[in-house]
Amino acid sequence: MRRLITNFPLALGEEKLDLAKPLAHALGGKPSEYRSVTLERRSLDARHKGSIRFLAALSFETDRDLSEVELPPGAKLEAAPLHAEYTVAPLTAKPRVVIVGSGPAGTFCALRLLDYGVEPIVLERGPSMSERVQGISDLWKHGRLNAEANAQFGEGGAGTFSDGKLTTRIGHPATRYVIDTFVRYGASPRIAYLAKPHVGTDVIRKCSVLIRKEAEARGAVYRWKSPLADIEVKEGRVVAAVLGNGERIPCDALVLAPGHSARDTFEMLHRHGVAMRQKPFAMGVRVEHPQDLIDRSQYGPSKGHPSLPPADYRLTCNFGVNRAAYSFCMCPGGEVIQCTSEEGGVVVNGMSNAARDSGFANSGLVAKINPSDFGSDHLLAGMHFQRKWEQAAYRAAGETYGAPAMSVKDFLKGRASGHLPSTSFRPFAVGADLATCLPDFILEQLKGALPVFDQKIHGFASGQALLLAIESRTSSPIQLLRNEDGQSASHPGLYPCGEGAGFAGGITSAAVDGIRVAEWIAQKAGAPVFQAFEKQVRATELANEY
Repeated sequence: MRRLITNFPLALGEEKLDLAKPLAHALGGKPSEYRSVTLERRSLDARHKGSIRFLAALSFETDRDLSEVELPPGAKLEAAPLHAEYTVAPLTAKPRVVIVGSGPAGTFCALRLLDYGVEPIVLERGPSMSERVQGISDLWKHGRLNAEANAQFGEGGAGTFSDGKLTTRIGHPATRYVIDTFVRYGASPRIAYLAKPHVGTDVIRKCSVLIRKEAEARGAVYRWKSPLADIEVKEGRVVAAVLGNGERIPCDALVLAPGHSARDTFEMLHRHGVAMRQKPFAMGVRVEHPQDLIDRSQYGPSKGHPSLPPADYRLTCNFGVNRAAYSFCMCPGGEVIQCTSEEGGVVVNGMSNAARDSGFANSGLVAKINPSDFGSDHLLAGMHFQRKWEQAAYRAAGETYGAPAMSVKDFLKGRASGHLPSTSFRPFAVGADLATCLPDFILEQLKGALPVFDQKIHGFASGQALLLAIESRTSSPIQLLRNEDGQSASHPGLYPCGEGAGFAGGITSAAVDGIRVAEWIAQKAGAPVFQAFEKQVRATELANEY
């Protein structure tokens, strides 16, 4: 019988051994009596700095009677569940599907449609990966922006130039499909069991290209530099995508997965009266420290153990109803990068390579923005709010694509920084007063939260800490409304999808939403409900991944 034991403790270093040995030590018998031991999940338990350990979920075969065995404290033993199969039968009647966006939502929607024999057309406003990398390199090295080839637009979407985290809290069964796909196309097999799976921006770029080439080999058509300019609506139904050059592409289903920065697309949808609503998001800064400072605080005397990865953190400080400052998308061993997609704006974000070896740690330090803060009832007021402060940051940086920056100490004291701490930021940091590029209520929350975070992580507000502005693209400022069958609440034939549509909050949840949309399209074309992916997830769960 195959069994699963969860919350099984492993000492540092023990994870590298034959895992049958610690099983036998804990449950009795010989290691040879525990066969086909598989590590299903592993997380780091650093609650007690002097006794840091791993907690694992192990599946295994054994003939031993374990009903009377005393388990390690907190551990649980049960029958191992079966992994879901992804295979489906091809559709007899194949709909014409156009997907807008080649990020994780669009990509995984395409992959799942191909499983059903549907060969979609994928429209991407930016270029393919090689040309996209050139555009981004020009921004990071020389401060020159290409508005269609940057960290937001181009093959792979925004997640391609991020930390490459696949962490998610959504609990949807299609998550395994996503993880397995990344492993199949070059990600480390470790992501299949790590509680905080991390691919790395250097690896995820390669995965994205390999996945796309496989999709093309199966019949998908990718079209680069092909922005969606309009939709054609007939008798209330979307029947075609219209490109910037006027080309019309008929479709039975138009999957809209453009990412959270496709502002011209949101404006076009608003002109058509597509159902949407304002959505809260978060905005603030990136905070950066030497990685060694974070390691010392988080690991204590265990710091430096070869089994320990660069330390991360998750911090929250509440200020009453609907007010909170918190860390977001923490990047151990990462770097801070310029991520704007519009002329005259500054946007920062964090990313890291697979090795996480930059020597720096960074995270978003953000405060919640509620629709009541937007200053208008206009459905796109949140987008306008973002743009206003991105442009203010551009001015604070001397009208360059550098990032306005202050040391944390100077920020808390309200004084200019005469000397900036070391930074990984590209292209360059500019000493500036961050009070000129953030609203007062966000400044107040950040100033209130930093001393609290310093109590939790010693040195968090020290002279080694740097703030860079602004972090404004944490999630979409709108949500497109859709019915239970995945179609727009106002425009049948249009399928809002992923983070830009307000239904995801990171790579994995966006990919899962793409899969869900593909399933809805397949069901409308006559496919039975795919039971393994049947679980429905609330939009609020999908949109708060980090």
